[in-house]
Formats: sequence, structure tokens, C-alpha cells
Amino acid sequence: MLMVKGTPYENVDDLGDKEDDSGPLISENVIGVVHDHLITFELDMGIDGPMNNSFVKVKKCVAKTEKDAQIKLSLYDPYEFHIVNPNRKSRSGNPTGYRIIPGENAVSLLDHDDPPQIRGAFSNNQIWVTRYNRSEQFAGGVLAYQSHGDDTL
Repeated sequence: MLMVKGTPYENVDDLGDKEDDSGPLISENVIGVVHDHLITFELDMGIDGPMNNSFVKVKKCVAKTEKDAQIKLSLYDPYEFHIVNPNRKSRSGNPTGYRIIPGENAVSLLDHDDPPQIRGAFSNNQIWVTRYNRSEQFAGGVLAYQSHGDDTL
């Protein structure tokens, strides 16, 4: 289980008298404005070799293309993602692999045409499965803040 957050509070009910819903008081008459931090993780899908597949939902659907493996999480669908190598079997005879069970998630509040969202277009989907490319180590490109968005996912 992994939790990433930039605040000591779990929810808005924990805010004290020196804070309001817009952010913490960091100096007299100055608050830290609430904003987003988008955290990305890179997982190596090479399970027991390079010949593996990704499956989506309980109904097993093999993603044939990278476009098929772009996933927007939904509150209405239970999701569990299995990444397996169908060519290798465990001692029990099942394909080797692991599963991803997303917890809480969010979407960007920015308009798709807003320059920061164009640079951070990787946040349009919560899960991306792409073929490994050494030059694509960062979801937002090498310098997301200074990018024009042409090197993001």
C-alpha cells in the first residue's frame, strides 16, 4: 500500500483555526494555495521475460495496442488489473504476473487546452501501459514544466 500526500492532514475536518479551506496559513495574511501534485510510477511489466500481456477488468480483455491500454478509472466499475506472462507458469500452473488494485484516484481539473494540462497530458488517464523506450522515462516528458507537451504520453 502506498500513500503520497503533501499535507499532514487526512481530510478537511483536521484543519485547525489557523487554516481555512483554501490552504494553510504560512505567514501573516498569506496562505499556501491548494494545488495538485500528480504522482507517477513506472512499473516494469517484463515478468519472466519480454513476452507478456495486460488484462483489464474481470472480463479478460487483452490490450492489443498502447491505445487499448489507456485507462480512465471509473467510480462505477470495480477494477483489478492483471499483468501476466502467458508463456511462463507458476508452480500452481497459473501464468506468472501481478495485479494492480487502484485505491483513491482523481482527475485533473484543468481544461484539455490549458497549457499546463497539455504539458501534463499523461494525467488524462490514470493507467498507461506502453512498450519500454529508454528515451521515455518521464510521463510528462523530460522537462514537463518547460515543455510544449509534444513529449508527454
